[in-house]
Amino acid sequence: MKTVYLQTIPTEKWAMVYQNDTLEQVLIERPEEKSLIGNIYKGRIVNIESSLQAAFVDFGQPKLGFLKKQEIPEARKDTSQSIEHVVHEGQHVWVQVMKDAYDQKGAQLTANVTLPGRNLVYLPLGNYFAVSRKMTDEQRSHLKTWAGGACQGEEGLIFRTHSAEVSLEDLERELVSLRESWTSLFRQYQYEKPPQTILEDFDIPDRLLRRFPEGDIESIFVDNLDMKQRIQQRIPELGGKTKWVADIQNQMPFSAEYISEQLLTRTITLDSGAQLVIDQTEAMVVIDVNTAKHTATSNKKTSVLKTNQEAAKEAAKQIRLRNLSGMILIDFIDMKDEKDQERVVSYFKKQLRQDYVRTQLFGFTRLGILEMTRKREAPSLSSVLGKGHTQSVMMSRASEAYQLERMLLSYQSNDQDIIAIEAHPDVIEAFKQRIDMKKLKSILYKDVYVLNNRESHVPFRIIHVGNVATLEERSFYKENVLDRLF
Repeated sequence: MKTVYLQTIPTEKWAMVYQNDTLEQVLIERPEEKSLIGNIYKGRIVNIESSLQAAFVDFGQPKLGFLKKQEIPEARKDTSQSIEHVVHEGQHVWVQVMKDAYDQKGAQLTANVTLPGRNLVYLPLGNYFAVSRKMTDEQRSHLKTWAGGACQGEEGLIFRTHSAEVSLEDLERELVSLRESWTSLFRQYQYEKPPQTILEDFDIPDRLLRRFPEGDIESIFVDNLDMKQRIQQRIPELGGKTKWVADIQNQMPFSAEYISEQLLTRTITLDSGAQLVIDQTEAMVVIDVNTAKHTATSNKKTSVLKTNQEAAKEAAKQIRLRNLSGMILIDFIDMKDEKDQERVVSYFKKQLRQDYVRTQLFGFTRLGILEMTRKREAPSLSSVLGKGHTQSVMMSRASEAYQLERMLLSYQSNDQDIIAIEAHPDVIEAFKQRIDMKKLKSILYKDVYVLNNRESHVPFRIIHVGNVATLEERSFYKENVLDRLF
């Protein structure tokens, strides 16, 4: 059974999923880096690139979106037609973001929009049915037969894995609700001029909770009473499992800071003594299985296989937790026997089943390196937290600013009136740029002072918690070196 922690009051929002006190999944969202995936827009085609068989769409973002011909429902009716015969410049189109803008590339779009539900994904123009491959053939056939009778016109459906455990009556109710939602949106924006934001996908809590069957979740802890009420309204079946905990940081098995430190380290030591070394570049992710500390046994072949399977399990976990994506190469300990390679691939596939993001394995190369890809749905954890080896110092300061906010919030229930901190000026500058200090003060009910110290060896630290009288006794107050933060 899974336990979910949702820390949504801080500016940087965290969602963590544990199973038996083992961290399974982490999602992080910042206002300046919020994903657009799943959002629906009304856009306008500004250019058609014949050589790419794609259109560029103005949908209200700084960069034009990229719409391939195969992502236009009308083009699927006759795949031999060129994109110029399907759409034209100036045409209004409803689009949905499939992949966020990345580096110099704009977002990838689809005109085959979807509305996600708990068990179903509704495609008003999809005209096809897709069922999870994790279901049995009998379950897949049963659901497709039902969908053929329940859907209207060009509607399509995608069945989530846990939909097999839901009654057809409940699926029918969900389908009707999604259909009504789409009809309402279409009527509301049908005559509006683009660009328009039609629908923003739900934030982290909703996107996370949609992934799990109700029976998999034991408890949901939230730090925000409004969030508890929203979950109860949107996902009633999880309402009784949702608990509001004001001081959630003390309830979590591990703090956000500890998780950040663990998941950003380059080297992971396994129980056997072997190590995984994870390196990210712009082109790919490379995971090296290092035997530096591995103790050999008398049966080297068996030992290597066992260690590689242990490494495969940890690699699958780290890929999921760190949200590594794109091309991933894993350099396992060399195995001469092809059957051992097949055993490792089979075992690795089994571990990847826990991943909700699509992965594809291509097997071992002639050099003995396992090739795979993982769909890029959002930035990796290191790029979000800004402590990857290619990230700038300012990005790192942003992470420290969010950490400072969480630390201040941990004093929310403290009955003292004043908090004084010592911090590097760059951290305070990043804090002022990113944190809504008026909102934070209204939550804390405290005055916060800062002693700027450019020579500090730590980003920040608490130097005083008390009241006006106790503050005035401190030397840094008497020396008039404190600044009021808020």
